[in-house]
Amino acid sequence: MKNSAGFIRDIRATIFVFIISVIGVEVYLLGGFSEAIGVADLERNSFVICTTLFYLLFCLIGYMINLFEDGKMAIILSVIVALPLGVLLFRYRHIALLLALIIAVGLRLILGLISWQQQLIKYGIFLIGAVAVFLWYFYDCFETVNTINRLLFAAIIVISLSSIQQILVEKNKGEFPFHFFLLLCLFILIIPVKPKPLDWSRVQSLAGKIADASDNVAYYFSGIYDNGNYDTGYSNLQVNGGKVKKSNKNQLVLTTSQMPYIVYTDSTTGKQMKGRKILYLQGQQGVDNRQLIEFLQFLYDHNVDRSKASIFSQISKLSVEYVYLTTGDEIVPRGVISLKSSGGEIHKKGYKEDTVYLDIDYGSPIFMQLCREKALDKPALSYEQMCKYTNEIYRMDLSEIVSKQEYEASLLDDDLSEYEVLPKDDKNLHDLTTEITRPANNDYDKCRLIEGYLRQYPYTTDAVGGYDKQSTMATADGMGDIAGRFLFDTKEGYCVHFTASMVMLLREAGIPARAMSGFRYLYPYERQKEYKVQANCAHLWPEAYIDGLGWIPFEPTSAYYSSEEVTWHRGEGEKAMDNGAVGESLATIAPDIPIDEKADSRKVDKGFVVTVVVIIVLSIAALIGFAIAITVLIRYVKYKHASLDERLIIDVESIKLQLVKNAASQIEDRGLLSDYLALVADGLKPEVQHSFNLYYKVLYGGKTGTITKEDSIRTHQLVEAISKS
Repeated sequence: MKNSAGFIRDIRATIFVFIISVIGVEVYLLGGFSEAIGVADLERNSFVICTTLFYLLFCLIGYMINLFEDGKMAIILSVIVALPLGVLLFRYRHIALLLALIIAVGLRLILGLISWQQQLIKYGIFLIGAVAVFLWYFYDCFETVNTINRLLFAAIIVISLSSIQQILVEKNKGEFPFHFFLLLCLFILIIPVKPKPLDWSRVQSLAGKIADASDNVAYYFSGIYDNGNYDTGYSNLQVNGGKVKKSNKNQLVLTTSQMPYIVYTDSTTGKQMKGRKILYLQGQQGVDNRQLIEFLQFLYDHNVDRSKASIFSQISKLSVEYVYLTTGDEIVPRGVISLKSSGGEIHKKGYKEDTVYLDIDYGSPIFMQLCREKALDKPALSYEQMCKYTNEIYRMDLSEIVSKQEYEASLLDDDLSEYEVLPKDDKNLHDLTTEITRPANNDYDKCRLIEGYLRQYPYTTDAVGGYDKQSTMATADGMGDIAGRFLFDTKEGYCVHFTASMVMLLREAGIPARAMSGFRYLYPYERQKEYKVQANCAHLWPEAYIDGLGWIPFEPTSAYYSSEEVTWHRGEGEKAMDNGAVGESLATIAPDIPIDEKADSRKVDKGFVVTVVVIIVLSIAALIGFAIAITVLIRYVKYKHASLDERLIIDVESIKLQLVKNAASQIEDRGLLSDYLALVADGLKPEVQHSFNLYYKVLYGGKTGTITKEDSIRTHQLVEAISKS
């Protein structure tokens, strides 16, 4: 059986595995490996807990096997249960759990089989701690106060202190038992944590001003081209499509009470799935009341009622704070209908906006079908009629957003000529547009065909712009130059190239089009108090003007999900939660999706859980039986091929174990056989004493071959007699 030292080693190893799992998931999510590895639904907390529990399960199985077989073979046998579990997880397509299982197996084998496990943990924890500090400082990881982050903080402290203690022990500086550090860990976890425990504003005022100044200098210099290279980040359309470098600077902080994910039922498997939401934040336009009114008129023209509108649209609310960003643009959610800000023409760090926006699922099959259908020939609603219709559809008071004068002005024809301008030399673009859009019967389908065509091109940030280095997205000739080189020459690029190409192709198809700049933010799987938008989320995308509908966004950039891939998965039979009347100051905004906030990625599949438990129990039973059989076989072979002296030693050790077992008590093995003689029944004491004397003779007589065959048989029979007594 493993001693207490072995138990402590496994506890330290399990805590070490937990730390590695947490930090590993952060690196995985930051590095954007989800699409490359194919585990897009990796949820941080669940993955960390499962990895740690799998490792702990292997440790417990190892303890059971150690009752019969010790050494490295016990480590290897302890992870065999992973084979049937892995097959089961793969069959049910639980890829995230399968990845957690594989990592737990790997860590168990590495930490169990290497002879320098303790050295790895003792010194590796300092390196891992440094990585955690780096991620926290430069990438703002672990800032959210939740259970996993608190456990990580406590675990790093405990392992680090115990490692320091081990180093001091090696230098004869004293020692604390490991349970002292476990109690310290518990103490750290129960200490109340406040998001802002101390106000350091006065102490840091001077340092903050210096940091702001250096941030601004770095920001402005990041926009200066250096051999065609520049950092990602929010910008206007004065970009030329040159090579870019990723930047992780936080530019915006978002706050919302709504859920960052959607939960839906997969039509193929029937299981509940979890999908991350995507938010587009646009600059340049600000609040566009004309767009809102056109969309409302579009719904009215297609006889859309409240129930149908809730399938693909809803009123949402978002607060935006500028961090590492200085611009005159209002950066707001796409479809913003109301904006309250802290004022000022130049918006920089600390500038805040409270927005309400019309969130539309452009990938909804029902919405897409409406876009293709010909609208009923209805007259435009009057201001009063539109206010009534808006209240029926969204429980929103339109009069608080749009005045009657603004409404009537929006009904006048808009001048779209600037969005129809084409480059001077456009023959190749014209021919390509004709070929792509030939199957389409309406403008919306033309847009979808062009979008689909462009998504076949590969994505890269190591790209070039147009043939003319001065070409930018700000002019039709500039976009045409960038698009022409991308489509017919380099055939790879990033959002600038995809957007320029789609805008030009749309205009060639007779559809007004424009480029929009801003951010594309992919929400995490966990609900947080705030969401930080980094510079590498900066994005450009095209919008097309569909007559009778207004401006519609598209996503031709192949590296990003299309609108169909991030649809809300709402159908005709599903109803969104009642958003309630928006009322005064648009104050009442309901949750984003019609689910319980406590709902996680999917409902618990009871059959799956029972199957997993049965497999674990049967595997453990099979492993124990296998270990027993191997142990018995090894003992038999070892005894059969041993010398008479060695057999006597084996038999006496068996006698000692059997006596302790029969007495149902524990005694300290001081190396004195007389302690065991007190446990022998009176009738067997002479025989046991005789065997013990032979044992001493073998160990201390200094000669081999002193035991006769009769003595060996007599002692072996004594073992059987004691086991039956």
